Amino acid sequence: MFKAELLSYYRDGLQIFSGISFDINYGTCMFIKGQNGSGKTTLLRLLAGLLPIQEGAVTYDGTSISNNHDLIAQHIDYIGHVNATKNQMTAWDNLRFWNSLYEPDKRINLKTNFEDPMLINDFKNKPISFCSAGQIRRVALSRLTTSKKKLWLLDEPTASLDKSAISNFGKMIEKHCLEGGAAIIADHKKISMPMIDSISIEMKQSKSKLRGTDADPFFDGDW
Repeated sequence: MFKAELLSYYRDGLQIFSGISFDINYGTCMFIKGQNGSGKTTLLRLLAGLLPIQEGAVTYDGTSISNNHDLIAQHIDYIGHVNATKNQMTAWDNLRFWNSLYEPDKRINLKTNFEDPMLINDFKNKPISFCSAGQIRRVALSRLTTSKKKLWLLDEPTASLDKSAISNFGKMIEKHCLEGGAAIIADHKKISMPMIDSISIEMKQSKSKLRGTDADPFFDGDW
């Protein structure tokens, strides 16, 4: 379903990570583990199409995602550290806005099919500017269930969540995977999901400067 082969990434000539490979199927959750600075966010942004694939390959159902923004938009959803909410809009209006951005065949009917897994109903009419950090994160994560995309890429999704919200988040991931979806999650907290298959990869911080300066356009020319 989603396969990465020998991914490596460099910044300013410095190797961020190297040789990352995995192959996950529908119904599976993969955890990305590692210390701060080991490249977890960089890897997720690369998988989401926000960074170029410098070395290696990534395919979704056998098709390369490299520069394939239509494929990514149809099948992959990404939530990073930033919640991407509008402060002047209510929690519900934020969900309606996100829902409206999806293609008609990739969105759900919010009025009839929204199941509220992160329990935002109690404050759905509250402006985001009046919500707590945990409530805002719950709104952001609720966005995932407003579309029918199969692969979720999540960077520290449990940030600002209390134990109850983390439990609800785990159940939301379980349901998504049991219904044929998949998720890749980078997080430092333990998320209980006993009903689904899960795997993990470990990111190790690289200290090797393996690329010459001629590989980085910043260093090209006479400075």
